[in-house]
Amino acid sequence: IGIIMETELWPNLLHQAQKQSIPMVLANARMSSRSAEGYKRINKLCAEMLNSFTLIAAQSSEDRDQFISLGASRDNVHAVGNLKFELDISDEVIDDAQYIRSSWGKRSVFIAASTHEGEEILILNALRQIKSSIPDVLLILVPRHPERFDRVAAVSQRAGFKILRRSEKGLCRQDIQIFVIDSMGELPLFYAAADIAFVGGSLVPTGGHNILEPAAVAKPIIVGPHVFNFKDITRQFIEANAAIQVQSPEELAKTVITLFEDSQKQQQMGKAAKQLITQSQGASQRLINLIKRHIDV
Repeated sequence: IGIIMETELWPNLLHQAQKQSIPMVLANARMSSRSAEGYKRINKLCAEMLNSFTLIAAQSSEDRDQFISLGASRDNVHAVGNLKFELDISDEVIDDAQYIRSSWGKRSVFIAASTHEGEEILILNALRQIKSSIPDVLLILVPRHPERFDRVAAVSQRAGFKILRRSEKGLCRQDIQIFVIDSMGELPLFYAAADIAFVGGSLVPTGGHNILEPAAVAKPIIVGPHVFNFKDITRQFIEANAAIQVQSPEELAKTVITLFEDSQKQQQMGKAAKQLITQSQGASQRLINLIKRHIDV
């Protein structure tokens, strides 16, 4: 059996698998309207590719319908849900986050995660505005790419902020204004330790990043206007009142201030985010059941 994820449609691979009688599954399959329009230009080839799959397990009913409209056999396409919701944040991470959080005292803590070139300066502008209302706020700043760690730390210092880098192993004292996370693999830990999460790549036209990790630890989520890589998931969270989309650094600052000043709304958003994660789980077991039904394994 061969399993391909999302939209990795490679005609030669599928042709060779078919020649050798290897059943192929397209798992967590997604097909946006924009992509579907492109595939319609090669309608015959697309239909042949899709019907090379023994099973297509789509993320949603909308994705399922798009695959069928492109020529996939209705009997072989099923909506099972999104595998990305199958998150499990370990108790150890939660315990470590609580320990770190307790060391910061009662400060308001805001994380800006997976940030990109040109985005940090916008976040620093927002931080100045936030500090005018909440002077002791702590920003956890997590650049997306490790090769930018030094540059982001330098930009933050030049902007006049007192910073601490994670690699320095020091205590995040009361005078520290920005905690720069220059390490890998610790994002879930710091999402869990923060109060409010901004998910980067969205104030600049990068397309955003996965908002499910902060949701899994019940944090209110803020994103910018550019979320085209995660449009459907972001829409679900906004509709569930678990996320807020802002259009500018100024609006980001106002939203963070509002949430810090309204702890009830902060908690309600975090609870709604966690609830949506829980309600959306089960796709992996549904996929396993379908594979067993369609393929002799």
